[in-house]
Amino acid sequence: MAAPPRHVILDPDGTWLPKWLVVVVRAATGVVYHQQCCGVVCDQRRVQGFLVPLGGLKLGADAGMIDPAEFEAVFHEGEACVWGAANNALPAARLAQLRQLVLSVPYWTAGSDGETEACRGIELDDSRLEQLTEAWVPVLTPDGPGILMWSNCD
Repeated sequence: MAAPPRHVILDPDGTWLPKWLVVVVRAATGVVYHQQCCGVVCDQRRVQGFLVPLGGLKLGADAGMIDPAEFEAVFHEGEACVWGAANNALPAARLAQLRQLVLSVPYWTAGSDGETEACRGIELDDSRLEQLTEAWVPVLTPDGPGILMWSNCD
C-alpha cells in the first residue's frame, strides 16, 4: 500500500523574505506543493513533484540578479493586478516579456553520477498556457515539465 501524499504549503503566511522563485518539476514523488496564485483572485493550486530553488545571476545577455518582482510586474499595470488571472488573456507583449524572463532563469542540473553539474535554462511551456496565471507559470525544465512559482501579489 502506497503512503498517502505529503502536502507542503509554500509561504503559508506570506512572510518569506526576500521574495522567492522556485520551480516544482512534476514527478510522482508523493509530495504535493500548494501555492496561492492568480493575483488578487487568490486561487489555490497544487502540483506533485520536487522543488528546485532558483535564483542567482541571469542567463544570457541580461546583467544582474533574478528578481521575482520582474515576474510579478508582467501581470500588473502600475500597482493594479490587471492580468493576475491570465487564463489565456495575457496580452501578446506581456507574454513575450514573460517568455524572455523565463529564458533568463538559470536551472542547475546534476548528471546521473551526481557529480557533473550544468547550468541550463528553462522555457515557457506553450502546450499548457491555459494554466498560466500570476505566480503559476507552466515551464519546461531539463528535468521535465514543471511550474514556476513566486510569491503571489495579494
